Amino acid sequence: MKRLFFKGRFIFSIAWLLFYAAFLSLTSCNDSSNDEMEVIQEIEEEEAGNICLSGKLYNEKDGIIRVDIENTSVTDNGWKTENTLSGFEGEGYLVWSGNDNFNTPGVGVIKFSVQINNPGTYQFVWSSRITQGTNNTEHNDSWLRIPDAADFYGEKAGTGELVYPKGSGKTPNPEGSSSNGWFKVYMNNLSEWFWRSNTNDNDPYNIFAKFDTAGVYDIEISGRSKFHAIDQFVLFKTDKSLSVAQNSALSEIGCK
Repeated sequence: MKRLFFKGRFIFSIAWLLFYAAFLSLTSCNDSSNDEMEVIQEIEEEEAGNICLSGKLYNEKDGIIRVDIENTSVTDNGWKTENTLSGFEGEGYLVWSGNDNFNTPGVGVIKFSVQINNPGTYQFVWSSRITQGTNNTEHNDSWLRIPDAADFYGEKAGTGELVYPKGSGKTPNPEGSSSNGWFKVYMNNLSEWFWRSNTNDNDPYNIFAKFDTAGVYDIEISGRSKFHAIDQFVLFKTDKSLSVAQNSALSEIGCK
């Protein structure tokens, strides 16, 4: 009897161990399966455009990029989303609400990554507005930089004269404030959203960037004059017109 008792306990112990091992294996598989499902869901959401874990990417098509500024993921860095002034497109626009940074670019930087598929020279223009006051030379500018472009410069229409941002290692430099590869970019129209981007004080130069190869490039904007608002921007190859660019469809948004 004693031998049968111990044999029974031994068989029971073996059975219990096998059951426990199977339970652990099943639990581990469930956890692994859950982890895999979460990863798959994140990838599907990213590909669907619901989220971009690595950031948004605006795709150039036919030599044009058109971006709605409200599509940026702005945190509390001095830019505020507003929608009170009529004439903007989309659901809102950004207004610089931080301090004036007349000689200090790089404060409140927002970045837009763009995919250039057709290399070449592009003009940059934004739609912006003076949101306070009655002086067309105040609250009218922000900082702009395209750091990885092969060339980033201002050109005077009709003359071919060029200026380069201070800190770029190239000359001549613009009249007025500039630093560390940043251009002060301004407009001078009151009471309306206006498509214009100039640098060089009192003698406006248009803004251009040259992209030698296809790839991803960052467009950087930072706050300069308080109450300057920006709604959209376009980049378009020099064989296109501003009118064509600003009336084109918004660029498709992918993920980096």
